[in-house]
Amino acid sequence: MNTTTDNTHSTMMNTTTDSQEPLSKLNRRHFLASSATVAGGLMLGFGLSPQEAHSAVSRAKVNLWLDVGADNSITLSVGTADMGQGSAQSLAIALCEELMVDPARVQVVTGKPSLASPAPLGASITTAGSGMIKNYFWKTRDAGAAAREMLISAAMLDMGDSNRSNYVVVDGVVRNTSNSQSRTYGQLAAVAATLSVPTGVPLVATGSLQYIGKAVKRQDIPLKVDGSAVYGIDVRIPNMVYAVIKHCPTFGGVLKTTPAKPSGAIAVVPTSVVTGLGRGLDAVGNVNALAVVATTTWDAMRLANGLKPTWTLPATASKLSTTQFKADAKTLLTGGTAYTNTGTNVTGTVYTVETSGTPAAAITASSKKLDVTYTLPYVAHACMEVLNCTVNYVAGVSCEIWAPTQAAKTALSLAATLTGLTTDKITVNTTFLGGGLGRKIEMDFISQAIQVAMAINRPVKLMWPREQDFTHDVYRPMAAVRVQAGLGAGSAVNGWIYRNVSPSLLAQRGLTLPATGDSQGYEASQALPYNFGARTTEYALHGSPIPIGFWRSVGASINTFAVESAIDEAAAAAGVDPYQYRLNLLTDSRWRNVLQTVATAAAWGTAGPSGTAKGIAIGAAFNSISAQVVEVKKGTKGPVVTRVWIAIDCGICVNPDQVEAQLIGGVIHGMNSALYGQQTFTSGVAQAANFNVNRMTVLNEAPDVKVSIISSPLDRSVSVGGVGELGVPTFAPALANAWFKLTKTRVRDLPFLPGSTMSD
Repeated sequence: MNTTTDNTHSTMMNTTTDSQEPLSKLNRRHFLASSATVAGGLMLGFGLSPQEAHSAVSRAKVNLWLDVGADNSITLSVGTADMGQGSAQSLAIALCEELMVDPARVQVVTGKPSLASPAPLGASITTAGSGMIKNYFWKTRDAGAAAREMLISAAMLDMGDSNRSNYVVVDGVVRNTSNSQSRTYGQLAAVAATLSVPTGVPLVATGSLQYIGKAVKRQDIPLKVDGSAVYGIDVRIPNMVYAVIKHCPTFGGVLKTTPAKPSGAIAVVPTSVVTGLGRGLDAVGNVNALAVVATTTWDAMRLANGLKPTWTLPATASKLSTTQFKADAKTLLTGGTAYTNTGTNVTGTVYTVETSGTPAAAITASSKKLDVTYTLPYVAHACMEVLNCTVNYVAGVSCEIWAPTQAAKTALSLAATLTGLTTDKITVNTTFLGGGLGRKIEMDFISQAIQVAMAINRPVKLMWPREQDFTHDVYRPMAAVRVQAGLGAGSAVNGWIYRNVSPSLLAQRGLTLPATGDSQGYEASQALPYNFGARTTEYALHGSPIPIGFWRSVGASINTFAVESAIDEAAAAAGVDPYQYRLNLLTDSRWRNVLQTVATAAAWGTAGPSGTAKGIAIGAAFNSISAQVVEVKKGTKGPVVTRVWIAIDCGICVNPDQVEAQLIGGVIHGMNSALYGQQTFTSGVAQAANFNVNRMTVLNEAPDVKVSIISSPLDRSVSVGGVGELGVPTFAPALANAWFKLTKTRVRDLPFLPGSTMSD
């Protein structure tokens, strides 16, 4: 195969389009993002790297993640899934910094999953929790430095000069300064691969860094703009058919009998919830869905819509309603049973997360008291790319999977369990993700695709129509939060009692909760650096069995809304400016600096345009601290967000442009959920089935967002923080606080505008 970009193939070699047209012709959707490159720029292939591209030139693997060609082309294997957050590019920047090569020369691919623990560097790992840079930045730099020294050691052997101080590297070329000899990485790779991996290698000095901390272009962006990036929904392979899923409308429903195959369908395949994937009412063993298989997507969707299966509904279906869930939560705000070490998760159990002093007595003794409740609904993920998975299964021989997944390692393990094949016969290809937000950590859609492929014994792409995506999500949990506070003179808070009531994400995954409860439920409500005289933080286990899952900031998006709304209410009761009130209470210098930074950027205390008001909030998650100021004005139906300022201390910032983009995206995500986001239930049936009744912010409604990034020394002692989720938590409370300042109306129940439609 010609290795120039003039003659590239699709990332799925020998694949075909819907009409079975061969992909020998280059077009927008069939551009090879992972082709080998000899002359020219970076071709990003986050996941699909055909062997043909690597056999075109002589290549040597220096180690599991670094592949160097004799033509001096370089391929880096990075373990993060690409769902738009750019962490793969940032880790590649860290590698390139230590390898001393320009990132624009390097091809980046998503590593294949491995069941080894810990996963080897470069192997696909679960992409979640804003953890890729936080967890792998220093490991990646160490690995890059070790590889560089292996290549230099190979040069020392080749040139016969063992004096390390005589060698320098300039853009992937090792030069001997004493005799002017030079060798490219391509010339050295084969020998380097035979050497031992050194440890404790010094990193590039901070003052000599060329890429880390600077704006470096993300080479995946052009692919996404011109349509050449391959998402899961784009995958086509020969002889492929299409399946569309149809779940029981009621959570917990089980198929009675498989309906007859309609005319035009290839098959109707029941799918079950397999071990490890049970979530709430979707229990292991339940046959809760049917897949209708046809020769085209349209036929599969049409036939699935017309299918009329019958279901056995759970006995509790009539009680599975939003009204009941709220009533149960209200009861647990004041009731419940204290945790005992019984080893089980019982509905109504109250877990003590933290406690100091006697806050109840302090509140009673206070002259001013606060006792307020905040509620938040279930919220769907609403990723732009619906769930999909393509599987090519050959009974007893092999199984190849193409999926937009955040957890390829889990997919590999799942495929081995379902097919009985050993992992060497299973290939998992991670495509670009059209949004993830935690939803694509789940394996339900991948499990269904494998089940269908095994049943029909031919390649199949399984898809969830948008209505299935909305009505059978694993939602952000609903919650009710009660805050009690006793206020003293000025900004004093004498006592603070906080209780979060919500279903347990971890318990639904089979974990027994410790004495402190579900960490996903109470995150961002504990260890707050506010000078409360005495405090108690509690988590109460709600019994709703609606499936819940990881979401962009999960508990932090719930608790930061409640905490920062309550702090604002305390400031109003004390008659103190809400910014100054927070500043007076904060005991942590990093928090104070972030708060002061955003207040300065927003010109806090200076009047904005006529008819507007500003609100402020601060919070922390994933080792980072962020604060927002939101400016609003009155619209015909509620608040209109005009401007937003956000500041972040994420420790080490690898690529400031990328950090800014992620925070702006988080602001919009937070805006969507705060203004409109909710899923409601009647008798176990989700009511919002599409964007027409699950409104989103449109382009002309997007506010102007200004981002301030607080820099930190590039030192191992500095905590590396996450970024991708940090734009979300502080938006809702800042919005609510701005709305109160503008209208004197306090919004304690989200969303602001329930029931909004796209026609509003």
